[in-house]
Amino acid sequence: MYTVFIADDESKVINGLINRIHWDILDTCVVGYSKNGREAEEKILELKPNIVITDIFMPGQTGLQLMEKLKGRCDAVFIIFSAYSEFEYAREAMQMDAVDYLIKPVNISEIEDTIKKAAEKFRYQKGIHFQSEEEYLLQNLLSGNESLPHDNLLCQYESFFIIQLKLTAAPELADPITAKIRTWSVMEGQLFLLKENTKLTLVIAQKDIQMATSARKRIISNLKQLRTEFGESFYWGLGCIVDSPKSLSKSLLAAEEMQEYCAFSLSQIDGSPSDSLLCASAPARIKEAENLLLIVEEETEVQSILRQVQEDIQLQNNSANIMKAQTIDFAYQLRIQFELSYEDISAVFLDWDSKIMSPLLSAPNLDCMFDILQEFVSCLREYSAVNKDRYKQGHISRIKQYILDNLNCSINLNDLASQINRNPSYISYIFKQETGQNLFDYITQERIKRAKHLLKNTDLKVVDIARECGYEDQSYFSQVFKKYTGSTAGSFRKGEEYTK
Repeated sequence: MYTVFIADDESKVINGLINRIHWDILDTCVVGYSKNGREAEEKILELKPNIVITDIFMPGQTGLQLMEKLKGRCDAVFIIFSAYSEFEYAREAMQMDAVDYLIKPVNISEIEDTIKKAAEKFRYQKGIHFQSEEEYLLQNLLSGNESLPHDNLLCQYESFFIIQLKLTAAPELADPITAKIRTWSVMEGQLFLLKENTKLTLVIAQKDIQMATSARKRIISNLKQLRTEFGESFYWGLGCIVDSPKSLSKSLLAAEEMQEYCAFSLSQIDGSPSDSLLCASAPARIKEAENLLLIVEEETEVQSILRQVQEDIQLQNNSANIMKAQTIDFAYQLRIQFELSYEDISAVFLDWDSKIMSPLLSAPNLDCMFDILQEFVSCLREYSAVNKDRYKQGHISRIKQYILDNLNCSINLNDLASQINRNPSYISYIFKQETGQNLFDYITQERIKRAKHLLKNTDLKVVDIARECGYEDQSYFSQVFKKYTGSTAGSFRKGEEYTK
């Protein structure tokens, strides 16, 4: 049975929902309610309901603020139930992954249908399976020894990845760690857990690569908390995303390599540039080198960048093991950067273990390690030289579409970078390189283009048009509009426009 919590400042609404909804038929029950947003937050954290029905405006805090504060702190799914029909509220609720936004008054059948959807969504989020038949099949898939039956539940997914966790101390913690992981949820996907003594293998299946990328971030966050909770008694490795269950063995290999590296370097990295060992201990220019190697044209520039990275590592006066760990980490980050930029580059990494990882681990000194890195980078650049135009055009199209879809909002480089999983400086570089136009000039141009359309084709006030085009300050909008068109907004609407 699913548990429900109601947050609304009107007693008649709470009583109406409790008394008129057919909770038993829906396999649900109300476990609590509150007329205050702050009190609701406390009760939800205490009661841990599966579904929360909340109003927008309440004393203490709004329903949207309640959702934001509870993000990551509870597993509940949310239904917004409000008397306010403004698009902005509904849009924000949907962005925060609400199941639905219902406008009061609403009939009982519509509410019940939404509760059914919420229960289904919660069930998918908690969709963790441990059937022995599935575990047997997965174990064989990971070994590369099994074909997949057409009716298997994995067939409905298109993106998969592996995380491997291995205890290096306190083997008695294997069971409590396993129990903790079994409580994790994967939104619109599946999480399978295979346990072998002190080694745990997580198999995550998702609908598409975007969902898989989001799931990786959430699970990395969970793993960090778990590692802190259990006294850093394990290291874990993150595998690459693959598009078929039959390729799970490749993801497993990458996860094993990363786990072994973390144990070797005595430092846990999470596979993302922002949280790696380099961020904590190496100069910022080492981080920037990862992005520069994607975009520089001349081989001499590549060699110069690698020499600078080597010098930066040496100048820190760390032990040999730390220098080796930092160099291997740099190689991992390069791999991740290229995987993010070129989705089908996985074939380049098929010999990663034998040609890159093993030689780096056994290299007698830093010079030898950077000789290996030079060959690795050359291989990556050969691939990118053939494919970069295709991928850059795809990136530009996605950036432009995001801008057009969000002209009424504030748009910054970080927002755009997140659309293609790239560094903000890379976004500015490729946009100018491919279009010949400054990125923010383009954004302003599109805002003014929309403003001109609205001035000519609607009766909206200028202040409202300014907001629709992303300008909260009408005065500033007017300045920009005149700069780009040569006319004031009022004159343009009347047809008194200049050519500019």
